[in-house]
Amino acid sequence: MKVLKAVLLPVLTALVFLFAETPLTARAATPRYAYADMGSEVYFCTGKSAESAVFIIPQTYCVEILAEEGVWYYVKYGEDNGNYRAVYGYCLKTELVAVDEPLENLYLNLPINVTFHTDEIGSLLPPLQITVSAAYYGEYLLGKTKLAYVLCNDKFGYVPQTVTDYPLNELPKPVGGGDIKVPEENDNSTLITVIVITVAAAAAVVVLYFSSKRRSPEDSNTHE
Repeated sequence: MKVLKAVLLPVLTALVFLFAETPLTARAATPRYAYADMGSEVYFCTGKSAESAVFIIPQTYCVEILAEEGVWYYVKYGEDNGNYRAVYGYCLKTELVAVDEPLENLYLNLPINVTFHTDEIGSLLPPLQITVSAAYYGEYLLGKTKLAYVLCNDKFGYVPQTVTDYPLNELPKPVGGGDIKVPEENDNSTLITVIVITVAAAAAVVVLYFSSKRRSPEDSNTHE
């Protein structure tokens, strides 16, 4: 029995450490990101339908992927910073390019000036005109008309304005279009190691058990 304990103790200790470390590796997931490629029109939608589209994500900028729901990603675009507020919605998986790490600039931060004025009240009297800064989120196409989706005075809406000149991110090599692939090599190797050690432990128990059964009483007395 002393030999059995001496063999099993290191084996069981190794198993305990393997099972203890494996969940920690699985939990170490980092946020996932995807960007709108050059020349693409990736719509940000409030629901899982094209009819709920509210703006086109600026090219080379990212969304943070929060969940996967069928052919859709549930995402976050923007962050609470200055005039901007984070918005949450859906994008089609096939329209985005997945990346291992976020790009240098996650979201386009480009305030634009929006001018409001009252109706004409006469040729000699100028109307009241006010210019305010608005947070630009993206473009929206209404037929052939291009509009800008903005946040102004804590209200979202559209203004008849276009933004064609904005800085672009340097794009990395994609890890694959559509679904994001998570490497499974480490998980597989850990699983194989656990199986091998488990089988070895079981074999050692069987061998030692039957070896002890074959020992005669005289051998036992001699060893004692």
